[in-house]
Amino acid sequence: MKHSLSLVALLLVASVVPATSVLALDTQSLVSSETKETTKDLVPIPPVVQKTMDRLFSLQPELKKLHIITSTNREDNQHFRVYLNDRTEEEIESGKEGMSAHLEFDEKTGELLSFNISAAAWASDKLPSLQLTYDTADKFLTQWLGREGRKQFGKPVSYGSGGSASYHEDGTITAWRERDVEFPLILNGIPVESDIGPRIGVNSFGYVTSYAYTPIDLEKVTVPKPDTALPVEEIKQKIITADSIGLNYVEAQPEKYGSNWNDAKMKPALLYQIQLLGYYQPQTGQPIDTLSGTVKKQESITSTALKKITLQPKGQPLIVHSEDEAKQMLSKLFGNKVAVGDLRIENSPFFAQDEVSSQQVYEFSTEDHKTRATVITDKKTGQVQHARLRGDTEQKSTPIKVTEEQAFAVARDFVETYAGPTATQLASLDVISEEPEIPAWVDKSKLPEVSSEHFSEVHVFFFVELYQGIPVQDRMYQVSVDNRTGDIVSFHFPVPQEKLNLPDSKHIVTKEQALSAFLNHKSMKLQYIWPRYMDQRAPAPFLVYTWDYAEGLGYVDALTGNYIIIPSEQGKE
Repeated sequence: MKHSLSLVALLLVASVVPATSVLALDTQSLVSSETKETTKDLVPIPPVVQKTMDRLFSLQPELKKLHIITSTNREDNQHFRVYLNDRTEEEIESGKEGMSAHLEFDEKTGELLSFNISAAAWASDKLPSLQLTYDTADKFLTQWLGREGRKQFGKPVSYGSGGSASYHEDGTITAWRERDVEFPLILNGIPVESDIGPRIGVNSFGYVTSYAYTPIDLEKVTVPKPDTALPVEEIKQKIITADSIGLNYVEAQPEKYGSNWNDAKMKPALLYQIQLLGYYQPQTGQPIDTLSGTVKKQESITSTALKKITLQPKGQPLIVHSEDEAKQMLSKLFGNKVAVGDLRIENSPFFAQDEVSSQQVYEFSTEDHKTRATVITDKKTGQVQHARLRGDTEQKSTPIKVTEEQAFAVARDFVETYAGPTATQLASLDVISEEPEIPAWVDKSKLPEVSSEHFSEVHVFFFVELYQGIPVQDRMYQVSVDNRTGDIVSFHFPVPQEKLNLPDSKHIVTKEQALSAFLNHKSMKLQYIWPRYMDQRAPAPFLVYTWDYAEGLGYVDALTGNYIIIPSEQGKE
């Protein structure tokens, strides 16, 4: 199978602690009167760790209310962990809510590596504002590292939100939410892309609820100098070429990107886009692998290179309005009918429906949770947009017997049966499905044993509708076929349409005109990347050129030749 995702992409004792420590007093009391059974879990806290804990408590005074429940060390990575709680063992076991914290330190240096605090009094399903998150996180980091230490990191960047929930016997739920930001490490005035800087979580009450950062000794790291890179305009000339530009339709092009997709204004568009997005060698402009830093071959995907398919779509309806109908559809379309019959709806609050969302999600699993299924529909119409069945089956021990060609025929016929009337002309896309090569800097002896069977269990196919011979990006079909049974195991379909309301492609600007617009307007920047493979990090970062999306995503309107920037409101209020 050939591989490229370019087009798809467009689309967490007391014996050593100082006498003045609050924790020393709390721990002695707790061990003597309430937690005698847990003394085996109380490893003496090293003085360097205790010193750091005392500093932390001065900044997070709520931690002074807690008692040490366990303190343990990990010999494999020389980390020291402390678990604290404000409840007795009996209260914890009874499910009584209170405040708890997990702290993790470097056992030798005492450096704080992470903490996570949970408090019943902080329960809220609201997220803090971005400004509150930025201000609170920045203040904590400055206090913790000092003003000089803070200077090695850039401005905080929002990386979304997180949460947890506690479920009670009476059916009620207590939820916690936080917004997470990361402070990028700055080298030679350039930020490092990756999770290498401090990450801090803040809740709506303005409390720092989590922190994670593992310091790096930069004196032992060779950092590439930015003055070795070619000027950005020279690099653009090497990267932005006619082969890198593709022409595509978009049925619903948003005027801006944001968190509330339902309120975004959409319009049909015919546009030129840079098809080959990624990272580039700063002296040659050649695409590079983000794990190894070595030059890689990057294929160009254009509409003329796609495999064209003609269909006679039957448009059989895929409509689901209830849990029972979802199970009936799974049984009809997917082969493992025994497992489907044993599926039960997941009532976990994690699958509670978002009232704002236009989608209805059904999550199923068998009693042993070895088999799971998901069905996603449109709330109003019941039209199925996505379905998936996954889990352990008897066929896993069966030798592969379905060829890629056979599986392709199954996928094609499936699309023809259920696609809407506009799917008369499609193009199939080749997709990456191989396990990535392990970089040379990885110590393979430290890697866990991970089965790679999942890379060969299914054949995955992508099809895109064509209009006037041009791909329509947001009319993409995905079908996965089990290569042992030939059964469909997942699919994703666009919403069926009676006809497509798209611009005519007869009178458009040439690719040469689009190329000129990209060269004049498309922005690039220097960036450091410090790759990680599982739990190992590369010995040094490498310098790259990449696309600058500070203003938003850009394309060339094929009808006018104008360069259009689509602003993004992600990470904004």
